[in-house]
Amino acid sequence: MTKDPSDSKIEQGGIKEENFKRKRWYNQRDVKFISAVLVFVVIFQSYGLITGPSRVSDNLQQVLDSGEKKLDILVWANFPAEAFHMELYQKLGAIRGEQEGAVRLGGVRPGDIKFLSRKYWIKNIDIAPPEE
Repeated sequence: MTKDPSDSKIEQGGIKEENFKRKRWYNQRDVKFISAVLVFVVIFQSYGLITGPSRVSDNLQQVLDSGEKKLDILVWANFPAEAFHMELYQKLGAIRGEQEGAVRLGGVRPGDIKFLSRKYWIKNIDIAPPEE
C-alpha cells in the first residue's frame, strides 16, 4: 500500500509551508513578558513621582524652597526600619537616633530628600527640631 504524497504533512523532511503559521513578533511570549515588566516598572516609578511631594511636610518644603544646603530631618516609615532601610538612611545622611517614632537624619541634601520621598514605604518627612 502506497501513501498519497498530498495527504502527508512531511515533504522531503520538512513541513509544508501552507500548514506552517509563523508567529508575529508581538505574539511572542518573551515580548509579552518584557512588555509586562516594563509597564510594571513605569507604573511603580510613576507612583513614587506622583505621591512623593505629598510626603514632604509644608514646613520642610518651605525650608527646601529657601535654598538650604543640608538639613536635619525626621523620617516616618509605614513599618519598622530593617537593614535595607537603615543602609539607605546612612547613604543619605547621618543617623542621629529615633525621635517621636521617626528616624532622625542629619546633613541630608535637598535632592536626597526628594529621592527619599518617592519611596513607597515612607509615610512622612518633616524638618527636625534643633538638637538639645
